[in-house]
Amino acid sequence: MVLQKTLIAILVLAGAASAASSALANRPRDDFFNRQPPGARLKLFPFFGPGFRGILEHRLPIEPDMSELQTQIIGDVNPGFAESSLNLDARFFLVSFGASIGVRRDYHILKFEPDENGLDHGERELNRHARWLKDNDQDWRRHTWPWYEGRLRVLAPLEGFMGVSTLHVRYQDRSYDNGYDWPLATVFDEGLYGMVETFFVARDKDWGFAGLAGRVLYVPRGDDHEVDVHYGVLAGTQVGAGNRDLILLRFYTTLGHKDDLMGTHAFHAPIQIVLGYQADFELW
Repeated sequence: MVLQKTLIAILVLAGAASAASSALANRPRDDFFNRQPPGARLKLFPFFGPGFRGILEHRLPIEPDMSELQTQIIGDVNPGFAESSLNLDARFFLVSFGASIGVRRDYHILKFEPDENGLDHGERELNRHARWLKDNDQDWRRHTWPWYEGRLRVLAPLEGFMGVSTLHVRYQDRSYDNGYDWPLATVFDEGLYGMVETFFVARDKDWGFAGLAGRVLYVPRGDDHEVDVHYGVLAGTQVGAGNRDLILLRFYTTLGHKDDLMGTHAFHAPIQIVLGYQADFELW
């Protein structure tokens, strides 16, 4: 069933790209990594994962081609949660600083709740199999909670390549421990966590971009913090009138080293996939 849904999603995205190809302008298909025009835009991003994200964005130039102020209102909805956030980023040449505040409505909390034998659905931790069993039994909770984030991003533009590395430090006031975090596809406690996410991709104006993705997590578990490493790929191409629309693939895994906590449990594997089509609309 998962494979069938994946194939259907790929066919739908391919059809959308094909239908839009006749309207392509001369904008490069790797424009995603270029400096974006000032003004307000609306971005709608349905994706296989599954989920939907809407972004209302405004960019205000401070110094032409050197610095800008970006504000975003982001809304997310998917089978695990719904979330809204206010985001502010200031870019100065190749470095940007940002902060966010958000509220998440968790209506599908998968939390480790052991019995007198220390087991939850026969498992001693909230691994992928335990989460799948809890899903099958509709054994989940609901809760609404806020989060706060600060971040630092560094860009490394090279001839034919682009490197982007972002440090996120986030506090999640979710009031429960040992729970599954849907965006990061792993299990940890409430509180403060850190993440460094890095992309290094090859760019081509006729094809788009593709390359390596990696994230290193420093998350609270029990009485300490633990380090997780996820790796994968990032790829995309811009299509549609003006080449503003974007087909995007982001894939993460921990294959090759044992990690029973990571992964989207519906796949029964340590993988996380986001594949979607982002429609981009200029507002003013």
